[in-house]
Amino acid sequence: MNTLRQFWIGTKAQDKSSGIWRFQREPSASWSEVTATLMAVAPMPTFLAVHPHAERLYAVGEGRKGGVASYNVGTDCSLHRTGTVASGGEGPCHLLVHPQGHWVYVANYGDGTLAAIELTEAGDVDEFVRTYTHSGSGPVADRQERSHAHFCALSPGRDWLIVTDLGTDQLRAYPLDDGLPEDEPVLTALPAGFGPRHLAMAGDYLYVAGELSGEVATIAWDEGNGEGEVLHLEPASVAEGLHQLSHIERSGDRLFVGVRGVDTLATLAIAEDGTRTSLLGEVATGAWPRHLNVAGDHVLVAAENGDVVAVHPIVDGQAGEVAHEIAVPGPMCVLPM
Repeated sequence: MNTLRQFWIGTKAQDKSSGIWRFQREPSASWSEVTATLMAVAPMPTFLAVHPHAERLYAVGEGRKGGVASYNVGTDCSLHRTGTVASGGEGPCHLLVHPQGHWVYVANYGDGTLAAIELTEAGDVDEFVRTYTHSGSGPVADRQERSHAHFCALSPGRDWLIVTDLGTDQLRAYPLDDGLPEDEPVLTALPAGFGPRHLAMAGDYLYVAGELSGEVATIAWDEGNGEGEVLHLEPASVAEGLHQLSHIERSGDRLFVGVRGVDTLATLAIAEDGTRTSLLGEVATGAWPRHLNVAGDHVLVAAENGDVVAVHPIVDGQAGEVAHEIAVPGPMCVLPM
């Protein structure tokens, strides 16, 4: 039985190191033995996703004229590009593949557009792209001058596609018809200047990272009407300095959040009833923690400006100090497969 765990890394580098990187690890191996390898040259593949059934990997091309590419993953983990299509907007920054494998959803940060891209039976990107625009703004003039879609996730019951809109301080929930979003979203308002970026969920509760406010919002979710109610706000850092939250990830009753500026990895506890969170602590991590993933008893942090993936052990339910760093140029996303 092959016990190797594969990890793919999206990057932002704009030189010969730009592309999709990979590393692998045996569960019993030391992280100090792990090194990353460039697997495919690509222009700013800053976010990645995998197909639920087929051996396919997807990458955004985060340019003004955004794109999405599909890759076949070989038995030796080689990548062969099988298709490229426009992302339906400017500056794509997040991808999500529907569990049935028929659609890939794209959040385009630059113009706030959501796109739904049809996938072929083999899992390759097709030419059909449907786009969904949104308007609005927020009080932070230099960041909220317009809609900025940043992340998308299926609702707890999988009946809705939820999009975080950093520019308008809203969650946009689109009802799904066989995986295709319908035109008009249901809106949930967050506090002015919150800047919703990414979210995690547990049961009927959403936990939203506020990039601009530095807080995690607990939201009670109603699957019937696609609306949420903000119940609680919890600061994700007590360190002095800039608190720009990035990715948030749940593991059991814990939430791990990257805090850029002070460059820490925060651990929050979810209350037993799910209605609030509490900050347990934070530890230093790599420079500008853009994205993270929980891999067993470790948290892997893509440190965008540190050119490393920082490896944190989870000790007594909290992220511990950095135990190892894996060199990768401009890592933006770390994805297990």
